[in-house]
Amino acid sequence: VLLASLLIWRVMEASVDIRTLKRLRAGARRQDKGSHAVLIGLVTLGILLGTLLAFRVPATAITSARTFLFWLGILLIYAGIALRLYAIHVLGASFTTAVAVASEQTVIETGPYRLIRHPSYTGFLITLLGLGLSSTNWLSLVVLMGCALIGLSYRIHVEERVLKAHLGQRYQEYMRRTKRLIPFVL
Repeated sequence: VLLASLLIWRVMEASVDIRTLKRLRAGARRQDKGSHAVLIGLVTLGILLGTLLAFRVPATAITSARTFLFWLGILLIYAGIALRLYAIHVLGASFTTAVAVASEQTVIETGPYRLIRHPSYTGFLITLLGLGLSSTNWLSLVVLMGCALIGLSYRIHVEERVLKAHLGQRYQEYMRRTKRLIPFVL
């Protein structure tokens, strides 16, 4: 079940990457500053290290409610994928996995973007939280989420600087009204 969930997630992400390549060929300017590579590298490190730790450090295994947490993790994987796909759908042609802007790009404030600026990243984090919980190992969960949060922090910093520069006052007003990842909180 877990492997099938991860395969579905990876196929979805690959299709999103293909969309990005098409958009970049259509003229969107890439201003990534390596943030995509940093994010993917840290998440991959977190997944690999978290998986290794789950097997090598059994003292940090979650022993109570293990089955419940495993299935909660699977549910969160799919909830995160669904939120990420919804956020990507709402952005439409403006979405890329690279930090890139097109001349016609505007601030989107519909769907999940009414409440948070980066709902696709929130979905990504929910998916990773699900993966971490399904490992039923606290150390694995902490390492995975820690790596992901470091990578996303850098990515969001780069992305918001580019969007402020390109979209100007309208994006700055949007930033004042919304939180980054969790409505009303963060």
